[in-house]
Amino acid sequence: MDAVNSLPELTSRKQVIDKHTNIATFLLGQIKERSLDVYTTKENAMIKGARINLSDLLSVLKTKGTKMDKVRFAIMYLLSLDTLHQPDLEAVELALREAEADTSAFLYLKKIKSLNVSLAASSSANSASRSNIVDWAGMLYDQSINAVTAGVKNLLTGDQQLAVARTVEALAEGKPNPETDSYLFLDPRASKSGSTSHVMGGGFREAIVFMVGGGNYIEYSSLQELSQQPQGTLKNIIYGATEILNATQLVEQLAILGQKIGLG
Repeated sequence: MDAVNSLPELTSRKQVIDKHTNIATFLLGQIKERSLDVYTTKENAMIKGARINLSDLLSVLKTKGTKMDKVRFAIMYLLSLDTLHQPDLEAVELALREAEADTSAFLYLKKIKSLNVSLAASSSANSASRSNIVDWAGMLYDQSINAVTAGVKNLLTGDQQLAVARTVEALAEGKPNPETDSYLFLDPRASKSGSTSHVMGGGFREAIVFMVGGGNYIEYSSLQELSQQPQGTLKNIIYGATEILNATQLVEQLAILGQKIGLG
């Protein structure tokens, strides 16, 4: 009788287990079919500063994976480069075209990096003949692009704390940190003459982090982990953004920018 009475509960539990098993089986199938483990291993290596051989890169692009997987992988390779070697980039572009992938996003970022290199070269060669406003604009553009391309290594790391979490933690604790030296502390209670400062007192228990532009789940997750640290000062963090993007949506936005200037 006990066994009979427990049958409904056991049946319900089995249905839940079956659902989880089906989801896990499907995910495993996708990982195997698309070789996502290979992509992830090599992308994490590039993020951490490791060099990837061009032949290895092309072999990955010519094997398994969706068109979006290949474009994302090529973009990761492009952003990890310190200097641009045009024959290598042309080989990557050709591999993407052979896979019938949209190259607009890759070509857009390639153009941005090429402009960055050109501006840096012209800035050093013709600095004496340029006006102050052009110098300022060139310096601003150069620094902003460098922040995107060089800082990509800090955005997504395996076990390391993300850049946004490190920044929020440093600001909350009020400790000297090169990553937060340029931040301003605005105190509405201070007088107008002393309402802004580069020095923060620290000891904050709550924070609101808002990204002007695209946000993502991994940043939100990293900030939640920060707020759950028992030794940390922050106990509540609210995260927001103009829009929340996944990897596919980000690549699609880059592709639109490339298409608008006739690339792809």
